[in-house]
Amino acid sequence: MTPRIRRWAYLCGLGATIGLGVIAVVILVTWPNNAVADHVLIWRAQRELVRGLERRVAAEADPETRAYYQAWLAEERGDLPGAIRGFQALRDAAGPGTVLYLESSLRLGLVYGKNHDPGRELATYQGLMARYPGASRLSQATFHLRQGEQAPARRLLEDALAQDAEDGSLGQHRKLARVILNGIRHDGPAGPAASR
Repeated sequence: MTPRIRRWAYLCGLGATIGLGVIAVVILVTWPNNAVADHVLIWRAQRELVRGLERRVAAEADPETRAYYQAWLAEERGDLPGAIRGFQALRDAAGPGTVLYLESSLRLGLVYGKNHDPGRELATYQGLMARYPGASRLSQATFHLRQGEQAPARRLLEDALAQDAEDGSLGQHRKLARVILNGIRHDGPAGPAASR
């Protein structure tokens, strides 16, 4: 190796080392408000969720509840077809009108969305309208927000809150619906619904 090549190799190595050092310093100085920290925190939360679901499945005595958490665990592990089968089986066995039917349907819709099937996700939420109008409208609204569609989300939330004033159909989710609607009114485009 000639002295000139050695010098270039040394300069390139030194430049790479300094560059990596600067990157490390920037990450440390901006921690936890940077993308690396976000990724690490999300990864840790996901890992804790999986561990919690594993513990819940192992400790659960009720077979239906255990099956629900097994399907959710499959979802969190990335086995979306297994999660879909699990939530569908639970929903079909529970039958309309039960809490398990509602919870299984809502999770099933979310898994359809994760599985890149937004049409089935929305259809699942719409299918809940007859028995669970509050949950149906709230789920449809969050679906539309994830799609970047604020106008239909706003209409659904306004309808849900209006009906809730009559029959209490939102239940414990009333406050969440109001918070989301207020966020749309303040952040979204101005329109007739925003000016009420």
